[in-house]
Amino acid sequence: MSSIGLVIAIALPILLLLLIFVVVAKKQQKSAVQRGQARKVKEFALELAEALEFLLKVDSHGEIQCLILERLRQLDATYLSALPKKEREGANIIDFDALENKVKQGGKKKRVFKSDREIRYAKKQFSKIIKSFAPLVKNRTASEATILEFRRYLRISILEMEVDTFTAQGDVAAQRGDVTTASGYFKAARKILIDFNMQYPEKNARIRELAKKTAALFNGGEEQQGSLAKELSKEEQPDVDENGFPLDPNMDNKQNF
Repeated sequence: MSSIGLVIAIALPILLLLLIFVVVAKKQQKSAVQRGQARKVKEFALELAEALEFLLKVDSHGEIQCLILERLRQLDATYLSALPKKEREGANIIDFDALENKVKQGGKKKRVFKSDREIRYAKKQFSKIIKSFAPLVKNRTASEATILEFRRYLRISILEMEVDTFTAQGDVAAQRGDVTTASGYFKAARKILIDFNMQYPEKNARIRELAKKTAALFNGGEEQQGSLAKELSKEEQPDVDENGFPLDPNMDNKQNF
């Protein structure tokens, strides 16, 4: 065998092995990229599903809930298409049957939260929902006018819940004679309304109402316990025994902020 033939005999198997290695490496790289893309879609979908679950607990707008459910279905389809073919079977992100049943049952309207922490969490979940609307216009699932209406509704809803919570906290503080704390809550609620960059029918009336509440605290006026304060007191009832007595006789009923 000539030297050229010997070189070819040695080099050819090596080249074939290198070629196989390159092909396999490219396939693995492609699969890794697909899994990475699928993972990002899944993480976003799970966050949006959490936001929808929360929305069902605090709001009763069925059209928005159905729209978010449809967006989740779209994300699930995107997730499956991003996965390598061998991994697609049974790889749905969430249990759509269970979530659809919850949406069909409808959400419930909630007016007040128990703490600032709950308010922050609610804002975060509403923000996720509002951000998820943009693709629905691009893929023509909903019209731009509808999405603008829903965005406005959600922004006003979370504002009203925050204002209602601060107002209820102020009412509770006023009832126990803590004028400084009550005034702080009323002023905070009023500032939120004033700084809000949207106009809606109840806004100015609520600003005037809060100003009257604040003035009444320093003018000797007495604010009766309203529905918001009653609702807040229900949210914050301490643990009681079977006879209705607190389990801890030294329990402090004051709010921690």
